[in-house]
Amino acid sequence: MPLLSGRTPARAAALWAFLLHTAAVLWIHFRWQPGLGDGVLAWMDFPLSLLWGHLSGGPFLAFSLLAGGALWAVLAAGLTRLVGRLARPDGPPAPGR
Repeated sequence: MPLLSGRTPARAAALWAFLLHTAAVLWIHFRWQPGLGDGVLAWMDFPLSLLWGHLSGGPFLAFSLLAGGALWAVLAAGLTRLVGRLARPDGPPAPGR
């Protein structure tokens, strides 16, 4: 995953997660059967999807795109920051590096 210029790894991960979620949601919504696709989208964004589970059609798609995408963006950014902190050495850099 290439970094976009001027972006931190966490921001880039959040952007890519949002874009991948958007592509997956649109593919599922337009390619799958209506009832089955909504069920997959609900599980993709669970537990947040409980907030818009009573909707159907366009409103369900809109909430899944925005709120679900935001959920996955936050998860990707948080995981990227966590891995970055775990990979960072604890002490000062070794001499000669």
